[in-house]
Parts: sequence; structure tokens; C-alpha cells
Amino acid sequence: MEVKDLLYFGLGAAFLAKDKLKERLKKLEDRGEISKEDAKKFAQDAKERAKKEQEAIDSRIQKKIKDTIHEVGLVTKEDLEELKTLIKGS
Repeated sequence: MEVKDLLYFGLGAAFLAKDKLKERLKKLEDRGEISKEDAKKFAQDAKERAKKEQEAIDSRIQKKIKDTIHEVGLVTKEDLEELKTLIKGS
């Protein structure tokens, strides 16, 4: 499984979870088991937690990509800039 496949899988799961959460909160609200304000607060808290999780996942993906580039020995943009600077200085 490639990194992009994992990303798509994660996004799909997140959207599904978001829809299920909204549906469940609406049912609780309709039955009077939770107030509208509490439902909104819960949804906002869940959204903030999801955003933090997404940022952590993005960071891990970026690190993995950088590690892979280094392992394979690909030249980075920074490497090229450094070489240009060295050549100009010669």
C-alpha cells in the first residue's frame, strides 16, 4: 500500500466518522438527551481533535517522505541550490 493510498483511506474514514458523529448527535438532540449547545460544543471539540490528529499525520508523512528521499539518494531542491552556490563561488 502506497502513502497516497493510506492518505485516501484516512480521509475517507474521517469523512465517514464525521457524518456518523453528526447523525448520532442529531438523534441525541432530537430525543432530548443532549442540548443543542452541548452537541455543538462536542462537535467543535471533535473537530479540533481531528485537526490536531491530521496535523500529526501530515508531519509523520512528510518525515517519511524526506527519509525515503534520503534513503534513495534523490537530490533535493536544497542540494541543487547548494551546488549552484558552490559552482558560482569557484
